[in-house]
Order: sequence, then structure tokens, then C-alpha cells
Amino acid sequence: MLDEMSGEDVSWTPYGRDAGTEVLRSLYTGVIRFADVAEGYDPARCRRQFGYRQTIPRTMMVPKDVYRPASCSTYIVFWEGSMDQLWGNLPSHFLHIAIDSDLCEYPSEADEDYMDWYQTRSHPRIINPDSGGVSL
Repeated sequence: MLDEMSGEDVSWTPYGRDAGTEVLRSLYTGVIRFADVAEGYDPARCRRQFGYRQTIPRTMMVPKDVYRPASCSTYIVFWEGSMDQLWGNLPSHFLHIAIDSDLCEYPSEADEDYMDWYQTRSHPRIINPDSGGVSL
């Protein structure tokens, strides 16, 4: 079913046309941390959800170093700069997409090279057509 969907079948702007201006925190880019879990978040990876043309996103933020001591069940992660420094300069960590020329003319719009880039990094199908997957 999902594999048969076309671009017109997808809700590209689930948060509305002005989600970025209405919910500013949705445009934060950087590391989100909760307890001992830290994950990179970059809204540039889903610009269409904010009503903008999808572009090839920049490389995700990666840790400087990661290790797990033998006596510990969790990893210790080191980032460039401290989390306090990142959060202290919060305005510099917002995606700036308020450029009229970046607004979509149609919801599934993407830069010319985006789909080639995407195909090399994603799964083009939910079910492998060669495996004879069960249809629902």
C-alpha cells in the first residue's frame, strides 16, 4: 500500500503551512538531549513538512568521541563544545528557511539532485518487491 502511493497521496505539510513561524522550536537544529540520550535533530532533513522545497541537507552533527567503560552499561559521548554552550547560543541553532524563493510551488517539490541523493541513503520501498512480501 505505501509503495503504491504517489506524491499527491502524501500530506507533505502535516503541521500546516506556517509551522516554522508558529512553533519556533520545531526549527531548532542541533542535539536534543534527554537524560543520557542525545540525538541529532535537523529540520532541514524534512523541509517539505514546513512548506519549503526539499534540499540535500548538510551532514548531521556527530560526536567527537564515544566509548563505553568496561564497568558501565552505557556509552559516554563527547561533543564539540558542551551541551551548555550549545543551548546558551540557541538562536544560532535555528534553521533559517524564511526565504520566499524556497517556498514550494507544489507540496512534494525538491531540488533537482535531491531524489538521486535520497535514493542512495534510504529504502526506496517498504517491502522488497523481489522477496514476495505479504500484502496487507
